[in-house]
Amino acid sequence: MRLIACLITVLVFFYLLEKPIKKHATLFYIATIIISVLSVLAPKKGLPFVIDYLVKNILARGTLAGALFILVMVASVCPAAKLRGLLLRTRGEMAIIAALLTLIHNISYGKHYFVALFTKISDLDAPRIFAAVLSLVMIVLLIPLTLTSFMVIRKKMNPKKWKSLQRLSYIFYGLLFIHISMIFSISIAKGHLSTLFDLTVYVIIYIAYLICRAKKYEKQRVLCILFMVLICALYIPIAVMGFKGSKTQKENVTTEENVSTKASSDAAYKDGTYEGSATGYSGQMTVSVTVSCCKISEINIVDTGDDEEYLIDAKDVIPQIIEKQSTEVDAVSGATHSSKGIINAVAKALESAKE
Repeated sequence: MRLIACLITVLVFFYLLEKPIKKHATLFYIATIIISVLSVLAPKKGLPFVIDYLVKNILARGTLAGALFILVMVASVCPAAKLRGLLLRTRGEMAIIAALLTLIHNISYGKHYFVALFTKISDLDAPRIFAAVLSLVMIVLLIPLTLTSFMVIRKKMNPKKWKSLQRLSYIFYGLLFIHISMIFSISIAKGHLSTLFDLTVYVIIYIAYLICRAKKYEKQRVLCILFMVLICALYIPIAVMGFKGSKTQKENVTTEENVSTKASSDAAYKDGTYEGSATGYSGQMTVSVTVSCCKISEINIVDTGDDEEYLIDAKDVIPQIIEKQSTEVDAVSGATHSSKGIINAVAKALESAKE
């Protein structure tokens, strides 16, 4: 749904502001850079809900940049004449703004995944390693594509050489789809069908693009059909894995909530440090619970596959549990699965601490 909302928003934005964007493109590029810098430097907590959602779910995740890249991709084969005209007239500006917005995504995630890739690759699973490598390749491709999208540079280039260079964009779009599929597969494998829906939207868009391209360019039909088959071959196993994961997750969560008796505020515990595990967003969440003077004094996350962006908010349940001396606290909105994982893991640890 986020991608669809971004696509609609971008189309409306460029439709209403086409003339100012074409006339004062540099100002819009500067504004995009400012937004990117502010998003990267924005505090992780304490922002108003709307701004926090935009930064974390639209900008940092690369959804807005992805929507812009998709519109640039489909511009030449869009079947609607008026829409095609708008996209063709503005796709250069769209491409540059999209590239500038990817700074937010690459910095927000790269500071962890790129660093881990080169310093401690064992901390990453196979899909994340593959996705990180693809990101680096896409960055290398994006640099010349973006620079040559600026009219001041494009005008100085030989038209044939410029067109040949721009063909790299097709490789970029293909890698973008694979990158998205790898990242989404991690969540889908854990049974999060909302992410499967998001991936389905991308699949529909890419297949529609290939169909339109096959109709317009007869010589490319076989190649387009081949790519459609490859997309389906990648998507179907992920979808099957998602439905199986959803069933398993429901069973695990139900078991955890039934077996892990919620710690009540009047319960007494033996002093010591205890560990417990439960299902988080991307797998097992393990916590250690320290009991001092028969009371919960400290809770730490020992191991988790969940991304830091979820953990930042999910950790809010920890001081609540300590204050209440109970796991009967509400999950955190926006980090529901991660916070529930912490709550259930603490409950399991406290089972061992009961006198």
